[in-house]
Amino acid sequence: MKKLFKPLMLLLFAGAIASCSKSDKGFAEVEPVIINPLVNYEIIKGDDPFSFEFKNLSTKYSRLEWRFGDDTLSTEVSPKHVYLRTGKFQVDLKAFSETGAVTRKMVDINIDPDSVLQVVAAKTGVLNQVKFALQTKAQIASVLWTFKDSSPATTSTGLTPIKNLTPGAFVNFTVKVTTTKGSVVLLDKFVTAEGVADNITRKGIYSAPRDNTNANENAAKFIDNDVNTKFLIGDLPVVVNFAYEFPQTIKLYAVGQANDAHERDPMVWKFEGSNNQQNWEVVSSVTRTQSFKEEMEAQGKTGDARYKNLFYYPIANPKPFLYYRWTVTALKSGTTFQASELRVYR
Repeated sequence: MKKLFKPLMLLLFAGAIASCSKSDKGFAEVEPVIINPLVNYEIIKGDDPFSFEFKNLSTKYSRLEWRFGDDTLSTEVSPKHVYLRTGKFQVDLKAFSETGAVTRKMVDINIDPDSVLQVVAAKTGVLNQVKFALQTKAQIASVLWTFKDSSPATTSTGLTPIKNLTPGAFVNFTVKVTTTKGSVVLLDKFVTAEGVADNITRKGIYSAPRDNTNANENAAKFIDNDVNTKFLIGDLPVVVNFAYEFPQTIKLYAVGQANDAHERDPMVWKFEGSNNQQNWEVVSSVTRTQSFKEEMEAQGKTGDARYKNLFYYPIANPKPFLYYRWTVTALKSGTTFQASELRVYR
């Protein structure tokens, strides 16, 4: 019995080994080879601000998909593209390998209207008259100027229109340019007898060392672009500050009159610039002999027309500064200051 048991155990053991060997072979899997594409590209500016070439630098791919952020798609290897408007666009390149793997690279392109097109307005030598001109690298197919100083607005399709302005006027205008490639840029600007003014009041950091706790008449109302609100605060001096990321050359500023109480009008102030907040240079110094209300009455204005007006002050020798401050040291009477707006233009 013992002699039979031993060979039987050996036989069962060998069978078990053979069974395990077959089982292992049956479940063995071969890992597929995945090819991951390497995606990269270079953006080359074209012959105008709207045109770009996208040079493909990708490898290990079988096909490409380019999306340019303006609802357009290309499957070319190194496409060229013309944007038809200004704005911020995200370029998205997807590279697909023959095994189905996908990689992508996204880059933003910003076509800034003010970088694409510049508008200048130069004095003609005739009082309160300016001549407009355009500066751009694009080829202009057509232009439309719209001047909003009357109702209905006046328009021009000339490249260099001449505009007669009312003394002290601050005129809003738009200019729409279409290029020979069909791209469109639209600018919305203001012009005075001193030239084109670009409002940068809220493009920096604005602050007031002293403020009104009444939210309806606090310092924020001084730059809210609304002459129907106002900043009111007691005691002098009244100081407000502007700080910019890059030096700005302010050429003009406006002070807005409030809705009542002309004794609170500022009468003496200075506007200063600095690049280190330690050394300040006076760029404008004003001493008025009339309140804003009195000036409007001298012009024949009555009733509500005597209030909530803007008064513009050109800077004779503008220079670039990182910091600006406006300081009021005297009022028509009393010690309570109020004004509706302070706007600065480059």
